[in-house]
Amino acid sequence: MYQYSSTGKQISIHTLTKALDRLGDLLQVENKRLELVCCGGIISLMYFHSRAMTQDVDAIFPANPANKELLIRLIKQVGEEMGLATNDKSLWFNDSVSFFGLETKSNVIIFQHPFLVLKAAAWEELLAHKVHASRHDKDIQDAVRILQEIKGKDKETIYSSVKKYSPFTPHVPEPLLRKRFESVWNISQKK
Repeated sequence: MYQYSSTGKQISIHTLTKALDRLGDLLQVENKRLELVCCGGIISLMYFHSRAMTQDVDAIFPANPANKELLIRLIKQVGEEMGLATNDKSLWFNDSVSFFGLETKSNVIIFQHPFLVLKAAAWEELLAHKVHASRHDKDIQDAVRILQEIKGKDKETIYSSVKKYSPFTPHVPEPLLRKRFESVWNISQKK
C-alpha cells in the first residue's frame, strides 16, 4: 500500500486513456488480464465527463502478491514512458484507497481493454466516500452527480448506505456526516 501524497500534477482524459491503453498492452505481453475496482476522480473524468483532469487513478490492487507486483512494475514503466508520477508516494495509478478498502463492485465499466478492465464501486459506496471527504467543491459536485445515478431509493435509504460505506478513517462524526449528506441532497434537488 502506498502512502499517497499529491504531486499537484493533473492528468487529462486523453493522457489517461493513452496511459491505460499502454498499461493494458503491457499486461497483454505478460499474458495477464486484470479487473480492478476504482473510485475517485477517474469516475468523474472518464464516466461522467464532468472534469477536465484528475490527480490519479485510485484502485484496489490485486490481492495476489505476484499480480500486484507485476501491476506496480508496469504502472511505473508507463509512468516513466509518459512522464507521469512514478514516485512510490505519488504513483499516477495507485492503491492509496486500500487503507479503507472498497466493499463493492458494480457493472459500471470506466475503462476497458482486453487485458485491463476498470470498474466503479457501487454508486452508494462512491457517494459515501465523496460525502465523507467533502474536501472541496469538486468532491461536492462529484457527490451530487453520483447521487443522481441512484434511482428509485428514498433519501433515508440512501443515507443509510452512506453511513454503512463511509470510510472509518479519518473518522467523521455521524452528525457531521449527516450535515454533509443533507447539503449534497439539497443541491441535487435543485438540479
